[in-house]
Amino acid sequence: MQRKRAWQIQSPWVGAFCPRERSGGFTLLETVVAVAVTVIAFSMVVPMTVVIKRAADLDSSALNLITNLRDAQSIGATSDQAGTIWLDPYDTNYHMTRGTVTTGTYSFATDVTYVDGYLQLPNRRISYDNLGDAQVAGKIRLTDGQLERDVDVYMGAGLQQAGWLSP
Repeated sequence: MQRKRAWQIQSPWVGAFCPRERSGGFTLLETVVAVAVTVIAFSMVVPMTVVIKRAADLDSSALNLITNLRDAQSIGATSDQAGTIWLDPYDTNYHMTRGTVTTGTYSFATDVTYVDGYLQLPNRRISYDNLGDAQVAGKIRLTDGQLERDVDVYMGAGLQQAGWLSP
């Protein structure tokens, strides 16, 4: 005589014992392994996305500053008024003026600030005359705490360039 096992039931239609149909679910071990692999994957991906986001914020802040410097240069070159960028030496805000009228107030991204916490440019006012020439030269150094981006401003020619993008 055959012994009954827990996974066997007697079929009401057939007199013999037959194996019970297994449901399509996962075992506890399979579920725990899947959750563990997912947690490990997320713990590796999340820090990388934070670094990528901070680098993108730094790049966008520096490129926005260059764009605004070029706008101020264009204002100076195409009108009878000076185009000026006023940088706050200890804060991340700056504004652009056309003559004496403020045309916009801007700010760096939340994690972006000056290297060492202050503007190292000799003058906080970058003004462009009617030829588009700058009256100040130097580097505006921005950081997110890990990476650094330098915006070069050249006197006379009035050129601005992204130091990390150009050779």
